[in-house]
Amino acid sequence: MTGRKRGLMVVAVVVLVVLGSVGGIAGGAVAQSDEDNTSVHSYVVEQGDACQQIEPLSTSESVDSFYDYRNHETHPEGVDRMYSSYGTDHLQENNASLLFLHEGTDGVSLVMVHDRVDGNTTGGVATFDVVGLPHEADWEVKNDDYDGPTNMDEFDRGDGWASADWIWIESRTGGGAIQGGLNDPFAVTVHPAFNEDAEYYENDDLYDPDWYDGGEIEEWHVLSGDANNPDRSELTSLSEPVTIRTGTCDDPSVTYDRTGDGITATVDDASADDVVRLQPTNGSDDGVQFERVDVTDLEGSGTFAFESSQPEGLPASPSDSESIGSLASSGPEDVTATVTFSVDAATLDEHDLEPDHVALYENDGGEWNESETALTDETGAAYHFTAEVSSLEGLTVAETQEPRSTAEGYASSVPGFELGVAAGVLLLLTAAWAARARSQST
Repeated sequence: MTGRKRGLMVVAVVVLVVLGSVGGIAGGAVAQSDEDNTSVHSYVVEQGDACQQIEPLSTSESVDSFYDYRNHETHPEGVDRMYSSYGTDHLQENNASLLFLHEGTDGVSLVMVHDRVDGNTTGGVATFDVVGLPHEADWEVKNDDYDGPTNMDEFDRGDGWASADWIWIESRTGGGAIQGGLNDPFAVTVHPAFNEDAEYYENDDLYDPDWYDGGEIEEWHVLSGDANNPDRSELTSLSEPVTIRTGTCDDPSVTYDRTGDGITATVDDASADDVVRLQPTNGSDDGVQFERVDVTDLEGSGTFAFESSQPEGLPASPSDSESIGSLASSGPEDVTATVTFSVDAATLDEHDLEPDHVALYENDGGEWNESETALTDETGAAYHFTAEVSSLEGLTVAETQEPRSTAEGYASSVPGFELGVAAGVLLLLTAAWAARARSQST
């Protein structure tokens, strides 16, 4: 056998060894998805002790098109444009507010419509706080939304929540739609304030406090099923909060609320083997986002709090590391959790950090303790991580003290990472073999 052939065989054997080890590393490092057992496409509505299964109103259009909000800026003269929703007119009722999910070409949206266009109504006022929203969610439809002093409606988006204050006149609607992040598992809580409880009730600071003629919302309806003729259920209270979430009525319930600087999530009817997904606030730095917290080992009830600030009673950063983003959080003792977070590539560059040097730290007796952290995905603009924690009494992201590695080098859980390493090794080996072959032929 010639030296050239022996060299070729050596390269082939090395390639097989490298690819075989890649399969072993990749198979052991890829994080198991926690969404396989989640009822993403089933939904419930909860108010107090009552729970009912619902289905989104499904159409082949976006939520903007379905809602069909019209005003003088969106439609020309000669077209009905009474600052109202025309796409839902077949669903509307006098002096009633509607709440439902819409599923269309842009995914799942949360929709609310107050009163009835061209109906026998005398206007109204309402205020909603919607808490526990995914970071991607925002107001997609605003009824009303136009430039002018008579548009007194206000729509806000905060850290973990959205809100709206409405005032409308006779024979018109108020309302809107929130879109984004609701295709995945979620729970959001609507805190209503109708009539005299609303922010705009007899509010003398408005452009025209007498804009409406004393009309009231008398009923609050949840819609489900067929978009043309849905099932309609009347909620028992106009003042108690309502949670809409994925899952079934057998799952633990979650109720979100706003605090002065953050949000809380109260979980009820949990068992130790339940995985309860919670929506945290963003975190103290825009370049680090706390995306979700999956809690286990909770029995019964518990309240969790999240605030985008530096946790109190803890050092600003772990020893010998600079914190790049923190979350002030709290929860019951003896629970464990999987924390999912992301770090912008620009933030890593700013702090001169490699992705494999990022770790989540948890509070351990007033000191920072590094948690088991895995790199799970990379989108170009950001890197995504999961970390296992035994305490939610404060979290921070910083440089790891010991980069995760194996005898062969860093083992990433990003799919395809090891294949890229293998390809690089193969190219180096091939170049070396070719150079040797050339030197032997001269």
